[in-house]
Amino acid sequence: MQYIAIKEETQSGKTVYIINAIPLKNSNKTIVQKIPHPLGSDSLVFNTLEEAKDAVVRAGFAYMLPDGKKGVSSKSKTPAVQSAVDYNQIIQSTIKSKINSSNLNVAASAVFAISEFPDEETFDILFEKLGDENEIIRKNAINGICRYGNMLQNRIIEALKSPNWVVRNSALTCIQNIIDYGCEDIEPFLIPLTQICEDNNTIVQSNALTTIAKTYHEYMKQKTGKN
Repeated sequence: MQYIAIKEETQSGKTVYIINAIPLKNSNKTIVQKIPHPLGSDSLVFNTLEEAKDAVVRAGFAYMLPDGKKGVSSKSKTPAVQSAVDYNQIIQSTIKSKINSSNLNVAASAVFAISEFPDEETFDILFEKLGDENEIIRKNAINGICRYGNMLQNRIIEALKSPNWVVRNSALTCIQNIIDYGCEDIEPFLIPLTQICEDNNTIVQSNALTTIAKTYHEYMKQKTGKN
């Protein structure tokens, strides 16, 4: 069971409760929702402790209170929480069963849908599909990874070393898209990108050169505060 810490802070003279969250963006790069998650780089703020606890358990996690105590829900809300967790598992399992469908359209849609569930199993699926032969499946995997780009940065860098050139090329596209979405920390990409510019596949080399130019431009813009 993964725990999300609930932090108690005072803001503008008022006590609030804060939990880590993942920002979900639409195709226009606008944040449409924030989901509680232990590895989240963003946050959600609640006026009451009960609201924070409810948000955590609805997301399928357990909580750790500011005093260090752990829990999953209050007794009065156990049935509702159990129902939410069951729906989460049922829907996720339904989608996963279609990931490797023989029908490519079904498989592509399943890859798109599974990104709604930010956990390690989902991330494993998305990175595996970076090397899929089908372009639509690869594209949906890339989009899914980019939704959580900042927290998956190390895995993207690792994918640049894949023995499969299609995976390496897809990882480069992930970096480009993440920069478009707004990456908080670009510097870790720079050295790996210089290395992949020497790739033995010319398609990857070409994409790497485009990616490193775009990444360095954004890095300098962030560093100097200029466009």
